[in-house]
Amino acid sequence: MIEESGKRRRTMAEKRQLFMEMRAQNFDVIRLSTYRTACKLRFVQKRCNLHLVDIWNMIEAFRDNGLNTLDHNTEINVSRLETIISSIYYQLNKRLPSTHQISVEQSISLLLNFIIAAYDRLVALLLPSKLGSFLAG
Repeated sequence: MIEESGKRRRTMAEKRQLFMEMRAQNFDVIRLSTYRTACKLRFVQKRCNLHLVDIWNMIEAFRDNGLNTLDHNTEINVSRLETIISSIYYQLNKRLPSTHQISVEQSISLLLNFIIAAYDRLVALLLPSKLGSFLAG
């Protein structure tokens, strides 16, 4: 029972890791909300290595996982979300030169935990726009 509560605390800490790192960057001192939001989004983008992903990688991952054939109101569960995010990062790592490989497991964990903590519900229609907003170009 004590071991179970320790695991639960560790999981909650992992889910909040990106938020805690963002607070440590002290973005909240930026006065204009648009700049503050842009800085926070860029931080998440860089920390999760999404600045390396292009729109075609994202589209390919959505099609590979059948997201384009789902009903728009279908709620996506965590395991399916993890599969989609995994395919994005594994495809990215295949395209990157061997000298620029990323830590796929860490990136998957960070992005998955951030999305779970940030959004209440994940609907098939909105997931591409939510993930697409983090892309660099």
